[in-house]
Amino acid sequence: MSGFENLEKTKLSADDRMAVERFCWEAREALGEKLLSITLYGSAARGDYAPGGSDINILVLTASLDLTALQGLLDPVSRGLRAGIHPLLMTETDLKSSADIYPVKYLSMKESYLPLWGEDPLAGLTVAREHIRLRCEQEMMNQLLRLRRHYVYHGGWGLADKIASGVTGFLENLRYALSLDRETPMTREEAIAAAEKYGVPPEALRGAWALKTDPEGAREIERVYEEYLKAVERAVRMIDSMGG
Repeated sequence: MSGFENLEKTKLSADDRMAVERFCWEAREALGEKLLSITLYGSAARGDYAPGGSDINILVLTASLDLTALQGLLDPVSRGLRAGIHPLLMTETDLKSSADIYPVKYLSMKESYLPLWGEDPLAGLTVAREHIRLRCEQEMMNQLLRLRRHYVYHGGWGLADKIASGVTGFLENLRYALSLDRETPMTREEAIAAAEKYGVPPEALRGAWALKTDPEGAREIERVYEEYLKAVERAVRMIDSMGG
């Protein structure tokens, strides 16, 4: 059954919707019986999609993906990329076996998605609590190490861009880590507020986020950097302490 009517619920432009429908039909033609489902996910399935500025993420799930299948997708994918469509090509086995290594990615997908063709591939996908915690801790530690390295490698220059480039991912991991025992993940603002009881100052996180949303408004960047660095370090210790 086609789920193209679901596209009317999104903020995709008319041209975007036509491009998505064309990609789906061409993918079906190229893959034939190997195709299991096509699913729109991410900002295009949420309310924060910006036409012309956001990627259109599509999960293409198949029974198998051999060289012949990949060759058949060359033209559809090429046309899709020009329209801002970024397909994620996976087999059913890939999806089911990788929830332990991509727990945060899959949680994010499950939060905002629309089935367009075939069965819903995400409804029955489960992610273990400890896999989420470990992945969040790893990503937060990576952020901490990158922030320190950037400062000493570049003599304190380019701090605003460095913070802005990583703060979205950091806050995503923070909200999932703080939602480990909740059915519904916190929003970004809820997570920022909730982190305070663990010694992670909300103002430091908001200051870092401001560099993402208003890069021209940055003031006292070294102070913002120092406070954010401390907040990230405290967040890493917090997530580590949640382990069993």
